[in-house]
Amino acid sequence: MKRVALSAVAANVPVPENAVTRYVELSHMKRLLDRLRINCVFDVGANRGQFAMELRRIGFRGRIVSFEPVQSEFDALARTFARDAAWKGLPIALGSANGTATMNVIPSQTVMSSLLQPSGPWPNVETQTVSVKRLDDVAVDLLAGLADPRVMLKMDTQGFDLEVFAGAQGCLASVCALQSEISVVPAYKGMPHYLDALRIYGNAGFHLVNLAVVARTDEGALQELNCLMSR
Repeated sequence: MKRVALSAVAANVPVPENAVTRYVELSHMKRLLDRLRINCVFDVGANRGQFAMELRRIGFRGRIVSFEPVQSEFDALARTFARDAAWKGLPIALGSANGTATMNVIPSQTVMSSLLQPSGPWPNVETQTVSVKRLDDVAVDLLAGLADPRVMLKMDTQGFDLEVFAGAQGCLASVCALQSEISVVPAYKGMPHYLDALRIYGNAGFHLVNLAVVARTDEGALQELNCLMSR
């Protein structure tokens, strides 16, 4: 295999990096879900449910709770999870304190919506006031009916993941795995550096299972990564 790879590189054979990365990433995730017997996934920053649909396609049949505060995206998400009895959603953001906050939304690219200000110029940014809750204050109701909750906490909040994590300290005993989008080159003001995020997760008892490339800069350097972690 190594010989084939070396020959392909020497011959400049193009390889679809995104497809290969996603295959490896999802393979690690499926093995982790199975090994830890995860029976509930908190999908924080769900957008239109892309991550949850991937979970279903790789065979996860447990409970999914999606959180998406941008109203247009939640409406689309709700039409999807209405067809799945084990999947529901809430039109709220998660953070370290209860209240309201201003969401920055790019209508043409809503996956980039963030409670943080963009670090560079973005076209046509709109704002929405959204409800913010601590996961600690909603988790008990969301886990009702599970005799032994074994949760994966997936966070993709465009720079707000550590705030979500800070608001989940009271329910971490049920969290066996997490995935967080971490930043090497921040796209938002005040976005934590990836080393700081890994340190905080590590100090909470999680160890690194996989790092997957989410985005690169125009020069080819790493910009964002998904870290998959396990207790």
